[in-house]
Amino acid sequence: MELILTDAEKKSATWLELDNESIGKLVKASALKIREHDTQYDKLAWYSASIILCSMAADANADTFSTEIDNLTIRGESFGKWQITIKKLSE
Repeated sequence: MELILTDAEKKSATWLELDNESIGKLVKASALKIREHDTQYDKLAWYSASIILCSMAADANADTFSTEIDNLTIRGESFGKWQITIKKLSE
């Protein structure tokens, strides 16, 4: 499935500015892309988080993005300090 957006849709600051039909098409195209990438649905959170981070860097017109998480704790268990870094690769 190919996602085709109008110029106005492409210029939208967020998906919330799109009409319901366009959002539905976007969600469907994204879900299909995720299934192409990996059929294991446990990977959905990882892939979604990656897209969000890449989108944040792209919105900032940056080739790299880095953030730190101090004292990561999940369900009462401490996992320490983390650094997440992404880098745009040449096309």
